[in-house]
Amino acid sequence: MAAHSEEAVLTHTDHIKQLNGIDQNVAKLLQCAGLAVKALTKPSSLERGNESQELPSTQIQKKEFTEATTQYFDLLSSIDIELRQQIHALEEADILPIEAAVRENQVDSDPLPASSAGAGAGAGAKPPGSIRSDVINGGLGNLDVGWLNSRNDNVEKEMEAELWKKASAFLAEVERSKEKDSKESIPQQ
Repeated sequence: MAAHSEEAVLTHTDHIKQLNGIDQNVAKLLQCAGLAVKALTKPSSLERGNESQELPSTQIQKKEFTEATTQYFDLLSSIDIELRQQIHALEEADILPIEAAVRENQVDSDPLPASSAGAGAGAGAKPPGSIRSDVINGGLGNLDVGWLNSRNDNVEKEMEAELWKKASAFLAEVERSKEKDSKESIPQQ
């Protein structure tokens, strides 16, 4: 019950902040993966500086790899939990009915349902890729992509820049045609 009351208090801003935190954790996750791979590789001569330095021992490489992979899996688990919480919040807000989308994928990807596996395609079997009546908006539920885009001013800025570019090109063309016409209309002496 305590977790449910916490979610009721969270605002849209709080959810966005949490998603930004998840995004940062994904970057850290990739860094941990890179450190794990780096621990398994031999350093190049450029990284060592000069040839007199000795290579790291196997024990040091093993320790670095273990630390990096432990941190990797801790972050992965944390990200998984945080994303599940965000999905649950979307389901609670009736924005994204994820169960319907999962059921659609399970049913449509199975060419022979268990009920009709014996004697060919039965009367109730749906062909793969068929549209189910309980899936709304392609599995997105009440999520309105147009509404989301209208809240993002990047689209508006890009469109405005494109319109200014077209207007500038149009005016340059008009200017060139005026100059061309004026040169042609000037009598030659």
